[in-house]
Amino acid sequence: MSPVAVYAQRLAALPRALGILELHPQGLPLADLAAELGVEPADLREVFLAYYLADLIELDSFALPVVEFFSPGSDTGDDGDDGDDDDNLDAETSWVRVLTADPEHELGVDHLTAGQLAALYEAGVDLLALEPGNDVLRGAVEAFESALEPADKPLASQWGAGTAQVLHRAAEERRRVRITYVRQWSPGASPRVVEPYRLVRTRRGWEVDAGPADEVTPVRTYLVSGIVEHQVLDETFEPPADLDALLAANRAAETVELVVPQSARWAVERFAESVTVLADDEESVQLQADLLPPVASRLGLLLLCCGPDAFVMAPPTLLDAAETTARQLLDHHARDA
Repeated sequence: MSPVAVYAQRLAALPRALGILELHPQGLPLADLAAELGVEPADLREVFLAYYLADLIELDSFALPVVEFFSPGSDTGDDGDDGDDDDNLDAETSWVRVLTADPEHELGVDHLTAGQLAALYEAGVDLLALEPGNDVLRGAVEAFESALEPADKPLASQWGAGTAQVLHRAAEERRRVRITYVRQWSPGASPRVVEPYRLVRTRRGWEVDAGPADEVTPVRTYLVSGIVEHQVLDETFEPPADLDALLAANRAAETVELVVPQSARWAVERFAESVTVLADDEESVQLQADLLPPVASRLGLLLLCCGPDAFVMAPPTLLDAAETTARQLLDHHARDA
C-alpha cells in the first residue's frame, strides 16, 4: 500500500478519536487513545499535528487550536499555554485533550490546503485501484472529481489510477496485457505484451514489475504513466518459481554519493528511492541516494536536472554519468534535426 494511502487510513481514525476525547475533557494519555483506535501513538500524533494544530480556527476574535498535547503535572490551566512545546512532547508519555465544544465541526475540507486535498484525493484513487469493488470509496472519489476536476481531463487519469486498476486485476488473474509504452530512458513508444507480476506505488507514481524474461533481464519495471494504451488478453501465464527473488533483485538499489545545489534537492528526491543528508550548508548539500536500475541513466538525468554545479563523489564508475547522458540526448536530437 502506498504511503499516502496509509496516511489516509490514519486520518480515518480522527472522528473516533475526537468522539472519545469529548467524553474525557481532562484529556487522555495519547498512548491509551492510540491503543483504543488500533494505531501507533506517533502516527496519531502526526495526524493531530497536521490537521488540528497547524490550522487554527477563529473563536471570538482570537485563534485557538482544536486539540493540545500536555504533560500532567506541568499544566497550569491557562488555556493550554503551559510553556510546553507540542513538538517536543514524547508521543508515548504525553496526554491530549480537545479545546473546543464541537471539534468534529472542523473535520472537513474547508481548512485543508491544496496540497492536502491533492494527497487525500491521490489516496482515494490509489485505494480504488486496489479495491475496485469498493462502491463507497468509488462514490467518494467521483464526488471529489465532480467538484475539482478540470473540464478537459479527469483528475484520476493524471495519477494513472484507471490503468493501475486494470494492471492490478490482470496480475491477480495472471493474464497477459498488450501495452504501448513510452520509454523513459530511450526515445519512442513501442508495443509489447507483458506479464504483470505486481503493482507498486513509489514517489514516481504507480509502477508495474512484469515479465516475461528476455536476454537482458528477467523482470522489467514500467511506469504506469508511460503506458498510453493497454488491452488485457485472454492468454494467461505462470509466474517464475523464484518470483520473489527476481522481484527483490529487480529493485535492488545502488548507493551513490553526490553534491547538489540546495535549490536542486528536489531532483534527487524525485529520482531516488531514499535520500540521506551527509553534509549541509547554505549553498549546497552532500547526499547519499539509493537509485534503482538503470542507475547510470537515472543518475545522468538527475544531474542534468541539478545543473552544472552538481557532481558525483562515489562510486568512481559513475563520475561521468551526466556527460554520458548529455551526449546521448545531443546525438538523439541531432538525428531528429
